[in-house]
Amino acid sequence: MHGRFKVRTTEEQKAIKHKEQQKKLAAYHAGVQQILSSRKEDTYDPISLDICSQLLTLNPDIYTLWNYRKEVILIKIEQRPLWLISPKDPSCRLLFLTHPRNIDRSIQQAVSRDLALELFGECYGKDGDEGEEKLIKFLENEFRLTEQCLIANPKSYGSWHHRYWVLLRHPKPNWENEFNLCNKYLTMDDRNLHVWDYRRLIINKISVTLVDELKFSTERLNANFSNYSSWHYRSTLRELDEESVTTELNLVQNAVFTDPFDSSGWFYLRWVLSNPAVTKERREELLDAFGAAGRDRTRLQMLFWIIMAKCWLTGSLVLNDKDYVDKRVEYYKQLAKLDPMRKGQYEDYLKIAEEKLKKIGDQSS
Repeated sequence: MHGRFKVRTTEEQKAIKHKEQQKKLAAYHAGVQQILSSRKEDTYDPISLDICSQLLTLNPDIYTLWNYRKEVILIKIEQRPLWLISPKDPSCRLLFLTHPRNIDRSIQQAVSRDLALELFGECYGKDGDEGEEKLIKFLENEFRLTEQCLIANPKSYGSWHHRYWVLLRHPKPNWENEFNLCNKYLTMDDRNLHVWDYRRLIINKISVTLVDELKFSTERLNANFSNYSSWHYRSTLRELDEESVTTELNLVQNAVFTDPFDSSGWFYLRWVLSNPAVTKERREELLDAFGAAGRDRTRLQMLFWIIMAKCWLTGSLVLNDKDYVDKRVEYYKQLAKLDPMRKGQYEDYLKIAEEKLKKIGDQSS
C-alpha cells in the first residue's frame, strides 16, 4: 500500500546479505592477488603494501599477508646503509657503501659502524643515521598497524607474532613499552593466552624480577581464579622446590575451595602434585582437607574433583607407588559411577590398582 514501508522477508534479507558478502569477497580476493602479483625479490610496491594494511585491519588472521610484510621489512633492512664515508675527502680510506650486497660478508663482520666513527671521525657521513631513522619510522608504522589489528581482534596469532618479529629487527626496540602493553591488554581480558605468551617473551628482554612476576600472577589469580592462561604462565616462572611447593599448594588450595566447580585450579593442583618436592606429610594434610570437603555429597561436580584430587594425592600420577593402593581402588570405583562417560578409562586404572593390591597381598602372605 502507498505510504507504508515494505517489510522484507527473511529470504530477501538473506539474499541481500549474501550479495554484499560476495561483493566484499571479490574485493578481498582482488586485493590479495594485487599483493601477490607485485612480490619481487629486491623491491616492493607501496600501493600493494597499503592494500595489505587495509586487508589486515579487516582480517588480521591471514598469515600470507603478514609474511608479505615481513618480506618487505627484510628488503628495507637490506637497503639500509651500513656506514657511509664521504668520498670527497681523500683522507678517508673506507669504502663508500650504500648496500650490504656491495661488500663481502666477512668485511661486514670485521668492520663496525662504531669503529668507522672512531677511525674516521668527521669523515663519517650522516647518511647512515638517516637510513636508520627511515627504517625506524617504517617499523613504527608496523607497530601502529598491529595495534589496529589487535583492537579488531586481541587474540590474533598473526598480529602478536608479527609485532614481536618486528621488535627483534628494530634498531632501538622499546621493550618497556611492550611490557606496559601487556599490562593494558591483561587488564582488558586477563584470560587472553596470547598476551600471557607475549609477556613471557618480553620479560626475557627487560629486568623484571621473579618476585615481581609472581606477585603480578598472584594478583591476577586472586582477581579471577578461573584463568587457565594465568595458571599456566605461573607454572613457567620457576622450578619448584619444597618451599615454593608449599606456597603454590596454599594458593591453589584456596582457589579450588573458593570455586570448586572451576577446572583450571584443579589442573594446576595436578601439576603441582606431580612434583617430587611434595612431601608425604603434605599429601596427607591435603587428603584430610579434601576428605572433610567431600562429605557434602549434594554437589556432584565438586565431589568428582575432590575424588580425582584424592587419586592424584594417593599416587595415580606415579602408578608404581605402593602406598594408598587400596584407597585408589575405592576412588576409581567412585569415579566410574560419577563420570560414566569415562568409565572405561577409570576401569583401566582400577585394573592396574587391583593388580598392584593383589601383588602386595601376595608378598605380605
